[in-house]
Amino acid sequence: MAQVSYPGVYIVEKASGVRTITGVATSIAAFVGYTRKGVPDKAVAITSFADFERSYGGLDRDSPLSYAVRQFFMNGGTQALIVRVAINHATASWVLEDGTPDDVLDVTAASPGTWGNGLRLTVQHTGVRNPDADFNLVVSQLQPDGTTLVPVETHRNLTLDPNSPQYAEAVINNASALVRVTRHAGLVFAEAGLAVSTAIAFPLAPTNNTIGGTLDGTTPFLLTLADSPWNNIGELVTAATDAITAAGLGAQLQASETGADGGAGNGHLTLESLTAGESSSVMIAGGSFGGLSATIHMGLANGGREFTGAAEHRPDVVSNVVPSSPGADGTRGGATNLVGNELAKTGIYALLDVDLFNILSIPETFDMTTGQVAGVIPPATALCELRRAFYIVDAPAGLALATIGGWANGASQSRNAATYFPPVRIVDPLDGLRPRAMAPSGTLAGIYARTDATRGVWKAPAGTDATLNGVLDLALPVNDLENGQINPLGVNVLRSFPAYGRVAWGARTMKGADAQADEYKYIPIRRLALFIEESLYRGTQWVVFEPNDEPLWAQIRLNVGAFMNGLFRQGAFQGITPQEAFFVKCDKETTTQADRNLGIVNIQVGFAPLKPAEFVVITIQQIAGDLQ
Repeated sequence: MAQVSYPGVYIVEKASGVRTITGVATSIAAFVGYTRKGVPDKAVAITSFADFERSYGGLDRDSPLSYAVRQFFMNGGTQALIVRVAINHATASWVLEDGTPDDVLDVTAASPGTWGNGLRLTVQHTGVRNPDADFNLVVSQLQPDGTTLVPVETHRNLTLDPNSPQYAEAVINNASALVRVTRHAGLVFAEAGLAVSTAIAFPLAPTNNTIGGTLDGTTPFLLTLADSPWNNIGELVTAATDAITAAGLGAQLQASETGADGGAGNGHLTLESLTAGESSSVMIAGGSFGGLSATIHMGLANGGREFTGAAEHRPDVVSNVVPSSPGADGTRGGATNLVGNELAKTGIYALLDVDLFNILSIPETFDMTTGQVAGVIPPATALCELRRAFYIVDAPAGLALATIGGWANGASQSRNAATYFPPVRIVDPLDGLRPRAMAPSGTLAGIYARTDATRGVWKAPAGTDATLNGVLDLALPVNDLENGQINPLGVNVLRSFPAYGRVAWGARTMKGADAQADEYKYIPIRRLALFIEESLYRGTQWVVFEPNDEPLWAQIRLNVGAFMNGLFRQGAFQGITPQEAFFVKCDKETTTQADRNLGIVNIQVGFAPLKPAEFVVITIQQIAGDLQ
């Protein structure tokens, strides 16, 4: 209601109550298994096989996952998530030292693997903003010829001051795709932003108040500091500044810093022997010394922008340093590693951190025994049921036509899973283009994605349109009679037909055996239900905490009904009219007063799914002719 105060016309905008429900993606495929490189136990999104090559090393003979991802994109996939699972891997690392030498910076490759062994590090002190405190770090990559180095990253004007915007850890760890750095634990910070090799204990009352220094690297001088004891680093800097002024050395120190030719000099001032027998010194270095604290940007007067010991503890100049500890690719883990730990979010449980995935593929089960596979399939199907995803199960390679049906019925009874037989054979670029038998899940995941994009998630990913791209042959030819033996057991067959080539010739879930008569026996019906569930789950979050009465129920019916009607118009349901295809019910019958008292609103959504025409029966009959 507008606030009315004067005669006239008032305009009031009122919300329509329409909240559009957007359908979620249906073909984001998650692949779990071993790769040659990449961050372990973390789901990373990619959108092409080129992304996979850059981040995970491309095809690898020991990585069934790499071939599955290639097949996925070759068959129409567009979005994938990769979870690398490897054991006994190691990360290439370096330790950079200062001139003392003391360890000052720990550097590691961005992810484990032998790929990091080809990285080289270079530290530069010239060409930086502040030659006495800053440094550049150059990361180079050794080329395949074993001799050529190509600079890939250059991080400029770095400092070890954590209060600086050019702090090495912050700059490199946020900008670099190749390395990660941490300041070595040996550095001790006495005050915020003030670093020394050994902490200074204040108040400081040295027995020797003199400061030894050089004007140009060769001419020595001596200053005597007064007003000790000093209670903090600020008082120490003030005493040093007063001593420079009293000795009349400000101009000389400034000239020393500038250099005879107007360029940068090498003058510096070292606070040494502040306590008897103290071996650790405090280095004050930087620009001119006209006013020590302000001019060289050090100390409390400048908020610790640079810190005592900056020049001492920055990495010393080195060129193309090889890793001190080499990286290792690691090896495949077993079933336990693939499954991982739910609390630690390793293995398949790394997908718990992902907002959405629709298809799960674990190609390594193809190379396992039936006993090992039995440790992978139950937790994988449970995860898919939790996240409303669909698991394409790769059966062990040793199963034959006579045993695949019994294995499938014992392996899983999940509506959110399907298995295919026989394995596919592809041309292997790493083996002289010879055929290689491999798990079919990557190929089928691509077909799912292609079918979703061209026809919709309600269309069975099977038939003559579901051609297996990139598949040279099938590991075992299957005829009609053999197909008829395992299809009623819920095993989907891959067939080869003249003219059409290799195709997917089945669309049943692992709950799809005829004997079970499950309402979700078909893959498209189950995946359509998962799509509707996830879309409505996300699209009705606005309902929470709204007043639970007829105006809310009417809005729910309007918005959910509009979403379902949109699917009907696309051909997702049976029926000629919307009333025959779906219903949305939310009123006082579904939500009783008792429910309202408990804060519950009940929404009932029903739909008439399109069942695939799995069996086509053509009846042919002769016409007797005209008997008249």
